[in-house]
Amino acid sequence: MIYLAFGSNLGNRWENIETAISRISLFFDVKNFSLVLETAAILPSLAPSGWNLPYLNMMVAGNTSLNPTELLSSLKNIEMEMGRSLDSPLWSPRIIDVDIVAYHDLVIREPKLSIPHKEIENRDFWQYLLLNLGCQVSHSVRLNMEKFSAMNYFVLKPKLVGIVNVTPDSFSDGGKFFDPNDAVARIEALRQSGARLVDLGAQSTRPNYVEISPKEEISRLAPVLEHCGTMDYISLDSYFDEVVKYAMKKSRLKCINDQNSRLSNETIKLIADCGIKLVVMLQGTDISWLEKRIKYLESLGMIRKNIILDPGIGFQKTKLQSLEITKNLGKIKELGCEILYAHSRKSFISFFSNATAVDRDAETLAVSDFISHTADCLRVHNVEDHMKFFVAKHQLENGVFA
Repeated sequence: MIYLAFGSNLGNRWENIETAISRISLFFDVKNFSLVLETAAILPSLAPSGWNLPYLNMMVAGNTSLNPTELLSSLKNIEMEMGRSLDSPLWSPRIIDVDIVAYHDLVIREPKLSIPHKEIENRDFWQYLLLNLGCQVSHSVRLNMEKFSAMNYFVLKPKLVGIVNVTPDSFSDGGKFFDPNDAVARIEALRQSGARLVDLGAQSTRPNYVEISPKEEISRLAPVLEHCGTMDYISLDSYFDEVVKYAMKKSRLKCINDQNSRLSNETIKLIADCGIKLVVMLQGTDISWLEKRIKYLESLGMIRKNIILDPGIGFQKTKLQSLEITKNLGKIKELGCEILYAHSRKSFISFFSNATAVDRDAETLAVSDFISHTADCLRVHNVEDHMKFFVAKHQLENGVFA
């Protein structure tokens, strides 16, 4: 087995690692992923204070037909394509760093290539990630496991999408983040907990909701977007053209969540031109509607990799229909787009629980686990517990304990 290490401490660290892993798939067959571990930067004593940025680190295990020299060259090309200057100072921050940690049982000691990697015994977090993949390359290092118990752990998959409702009347958290300061604090907390996106909305879509005007929606969003202007992980939950255009001017939106497919062709073309992802919700239960909608969006300039499908749990569906769609999510997956599954605390959970909406996190987590191998993104209120759960599950199923 071949082991590659990925590290990023500049820009959108999650996206950098995911992009690099996607690009190596052209020549590297990934068999397994490690956990994602956040570590402090390794720096020389006189390094500039601006270099002291935490890293996200992970490893993948797999195979390739490339020999070690060819593999190293391909990895360096990916680093350069993603914007890393190979002439930058040693230990300086980097968009992406990809290293060959081990290549089967080979031992190579050359000026530009060392296998196993020459730093393996100095980077205990690499040792930990190798153990997480069920491998121990170096037997000369004894890990201080107590040190790792205090670190932050994440999983790359499934992607968790946090929810921030700037509303007084959402069904399970209405009013909790209506104050802009509370909303901003929650966005930052969700990101720290490992949310890949934060879905920000100011229009309640609970059952029997009363729709507010675009002007009112913008007034709720404005102070939050003012703070989030440079964040590149915000998804806007809105179906009004005016609101979407306003938010696109004020922030670096990653995604638009158009629950009712009410956005105009003009706005969709604008979204497509900007390379922003668009979430499309299944209206009713006919999956062929999604297939037609995808083709229509493509005719307006959207590319398929930027179209995300939402099964629409709880929208225009009975509880039984929501459950049936959940159990047959693979049929939507066959359409070739990412799936965002938005089920958190919703009423169909009452099929197997009598808890009120705000107390349905455990049941939400059970459903998340059930569909985690099919859905790409899980839109949930409780990102913190979801991340803890999937980290523990990964450790038990894949790591040294497996």
